[in-house]
Amino acid sequence: MCAVEPAAEKPERMVWIFKVLLFVVALVVFMEGGARLVLVIHPLRKRIAGYDNSSYRLQWIGLHKIHLEWTGQYAIYHPIRGWTLKPNIKNMSVFDGKALNSNSKGLRGTTGYEYSRTPGKQRILVLGDSFTFGEEVSDDETYAHDLESALPNTEVLNLGVQGYGHDQMLLYLRDEGVKYHPDVVILGFAYLDIYRNLWTFFAYAKPRFKVDAGRLELTNVPVPTPEHVLAVEPYRPKALDLMVMLRDKLLWNFGKKEVEARDLTRWVLREIIATTRSAGAVPVFVYLPVYEEIQQPSGNSIAAKPATPPLPEREEYVKSICQEQGISCLFLGPAFRAEVERGRDFNSRGHWNPQAHKLAAEHIRDFLLKNNLIHDGSGGPPLPGARGR
Repeated sequence: MCAVEPAAEKPERMVWIFKVLLFVVALVVFMEGGARLVLVIHPLRKRIAGYDNSSYRLQWIGLHKIHLEWTGQYAIYHPIRGWTLKPNIKNMSVFDGKALNSNSKGLRGTTGYEYSRTPGKQRILVLGDSFTFGEEVSDDETYAHDLESALPNTEVLNLGVQGYGHDQMLLYLRDEGVKYHPDVVILGFAYLDIYRNLWTFFAYAKPRFKVDAGRLELTNVPVPTPEHVLAVEPYRPKALDLMVMLRDKLLWNFGKKEVEARDLTRWVLREIIATTRSAGAVPVFVYLPVYEEIQQPSGNSIAAKPATPPLPEREEYVKSICQEQGISCLFLGPAFRAEVERGRDFNSRGHWNPQAHKLAAEHIRDFLLKNNLIHDGSGGPPLPGARGR
């Protein structure tokens, strides 16, 4: 026979369970209230915030409240890539008086390129972030524009978008870039972009690839709309946000995130190369020196970004991918630093100035011609002001 629990013990057990539940609820409320208090106090949040999804989402929320967007007034929501350049921009004044235009397909500049090839013209696509897009310069001062001017028998299409990671560049190439039937696809590689591949939120919400069973799997698509992000924000557990921030700080400090970023980026870059080749084009990587890389070849960090390894290690990482995949790679750092030693100023504190774009375009042109990736019957005159003082 089964023993019968005394009736008097049932109320006691129920009281004990109630007390435990009450304690758990009180603990959760205390943690959530404390986290919300910490995150609403700007000096405290600034000390805790780092390089993670929660920090970037809260930063976007704060900017949006004061009618500012990290992606710029010239960006628009995109369901797959998160954001992209608005189409049909006409002479927008940006960057303290610089001119910004975009064509009907959202490429920077005034030229309306068709998907079909222009007879007698070779076609180059350029992928990249804000340095390729041309933050702080006008349409006709970007290295993509200068490259087209230096190679008269080419069309150079600038698919650079501010804030992009390599994952978004891959999606842009897949969904739109291959439609242009390029001969060459140049990836303007900035090392800081490898970290963006880790996040589902940076300048705004974005997609993220994961490696599953030896292949890339796309997640966080469709990307939530700004209205959705704002609508659910009051209900997001801020205690979880605080835990994400503290956890990722530890992972960055122990170098775990650096390893994760490199591993994931290697997969993404391989796919960019494979997509380019499947479109019948030649992939080319161009390493763009940014911030202190222009002046300090052994610097250990990139401004406002996670701590990075010394420059030689960054370049060796890219070289290893180029060698593994058998593609051409150009490293612009030595040319930039040589000009800096001669007294040139390329704005190592922010985005490149027009002189830096011209120098980059000249060396990319020379590299393409030397490696027979592009033919130029005219010989291509030097870009004015690109070399020398």
